[in-house]
Amino acid sequence: MVEARRSRVLARAGRLIGAAGITAAAVVVPAVDSAQAAGGLIISEVAPWGSGNSSYGVDWFEVTNTSGASISIAGWKVDDSSNAFGSAIALAGVSSIGAGESVIFMETGTPAATIALFNTAWFGGSAPSGLQLGSYSGSGIGLSTGGDAVVLFDGSGTVRASVTFGASPAAAPFATFDNAAGIDAGAISTLSVAGVNGATLVASSPTAIGSPGTIVNSSTPTTTTTGPTTTAAPTTTVAPAAPWPGSQTVSNASSYAFGGNMSGLVEEGSGSAIPGVLWGVRNGPGALFRLVWNGTAWAPDTANGWSAGKLLRYPAGTGDTDAEGVTFDASGPAGGIYVATERNNLANTVSRNAILRFDPTAAGTTLTANAEWNLTADLPATGANLGLEAITFVPDSYLVAKGFRDDHLAKTYAPGDYPNHGTGLFLVGVEATGMVHAYALDQAGTAFTRVASFPSSFPGVMDLQFDRDLQQLWAVCDNTCNGRHAVLQVSPSTGAFAVVATFERPTGMPNYNNEGFAIAAASQCVNDRKPAYWADDTEDLGVAIRAGDVPCTSTVTPPVDVPEYPAVVLPALLALGGLVVMARRRRPATAIAS
Repeated sequence: MVEARRSRVLARAGRLIGAAGITAAAVVVPAVDSAQAAGGLIISEVAPWGSGNSSYGVDWFEVTNTSGASISIAGWKVDDSSNAFGSAIALAGVSSIGAGESVIFMETGTPAATIALFNTAWFGGSAPSGLQLGSYSGSGIGLSTGGDAVVLFDGSGTVRASVTFGASPAAAPFATFDNAAGIDAGAISTLSVAGVNGATLVASSPTAIGSPGTIVNSSTPTTTTTGPTTTAAPTTTVAPAAPWPGSQTVSNASSYAFGGNMSGLVEEGSGSAIPGVLWGVRNGPGALFRLVWNGTAWAPDTANGWSAGKLLRYPAGTGDTDAEGVTFDASGPAGGIYVATERNNLANTVSRNAILRFDPTAAGTTLTANAEWNLTADLPATGANLGLEAITFVPDSYLVAKGFRDDHLAKTYAPGDYPNHGTGLFLVGVEATGMVHAYALDQAGTAFTRVASFPSSFPGVMDLQFDRDLQQLWAVCDNTCNGRHAVLQVSPSTGAFAVVATFERPTGMPNYNNEGFAIAAASQCVNDRKPAYWADDTEDLGVAIRAGDVPCTSTVTPPVDVPEYPAVVLPALLALGGLVVMARRRRPATAIAS
């Protein structure tokens, strides 16, 4: 689906980046020199916990006009992380926002009564003079405390302001998300602090911290007054990611022609320094590949019907699965290969976001799923080609040890609450939103429960990989984000997955359309490095899989001299002619908290 993929990249780039030349504006949290967005508006504060942890019982967000002129918002709509104008909800009660003004919108069908309760909670019953409080109400929208988004559309369906956010505070005082920095089309993570940016602590049962109706920022918008008042072009600085923590050299790691569309990867370790099996999925036609190291490169297993991969079918033996991600649980492939799909290629205009389980030991050249968990109705609506892109398995042992937060039950995660779910949760990533959702799958049937959701920090997530040795979750974005990678771990303060490091792609790899990422097992470590692999959906230069490396420990302390690849892999890679730097290399320190 190369052409479809290109259109998705262009659509996402136009929607989330918008400004030519700023290719990663929505990739990481940017620092804005003044609270001034390109469209003149920013979503300056969000309280997704209001519906469950306030006396007024509704979620709300604040919008600030950072320009020097009034902006009409007549006919505008709001949506959450589904980011779909067709299902967005009309804003009511506010028709325009003056220069420098901040207004509040609440999710309520009874605005008069709710506004009265809101004013009592935040202002002692008397709101500041002139404060506008609007509302929105309808099905299909709700700000999740586990992480979500706020997206504003004008009447034509153009996105005019948007932010994503992670998990909310789990206990009082409940602090709002503070976006006085002026981030637009990106992630916000700063929580309000009393006395900062106009925020106050209110004893509103329970206590809360925020600044509804007020945004304090040291800079003011720059305007031109010759002729009609116009807003000056904003200056946006994108926070740089850290350099790739392993070797900057990347080499070709497969000479097999998959025909394009290679997507998810996961490696099955051999238990020794010898490479094991690299499992990969192709999204069209949907197929599973069992790749083995043949002494020179990864190539399809020539035994048991694997020589050209095995086509993947739905449980009834029908369809053509748009296979995007692949993983297995703690028992390894013997317990089944799990594949994330976003649609049936034979009905490619209809979303079918599902997790399928296959028995890789089955005979023949076609595999029929022995289980399907169809998540479509449980996830925000997306385009049929913008759904599930990634999947990985995270064991219960890690989640319990780290105090993972169960948003579904609003308490610390306990495996016993989900009978028959196996020994961990399956995390899936959505391309259209960049959100990651954790599911408990009933292994005895088709039932499932979404336990939690959180942002990957990227506008779209192409693959997820849980490093079971270091217990770190990697999220990968493709050429839309310049090939950046984020490492996430469960935060001890919130119990939610949060980004602890963001890395640029290796400098030796151009900005390819990488949709798959796999990390080798620790048994292949040599001098603190183990192989890592990328799958190129576009098969640029005729290469579908490339190899690099990552650290084997959580912290790399310089100066360290290491080989580019583990000794057992290096000679074979050299035979491919793709590895041009053979000397040992000194690297800067890169720290990831364990």
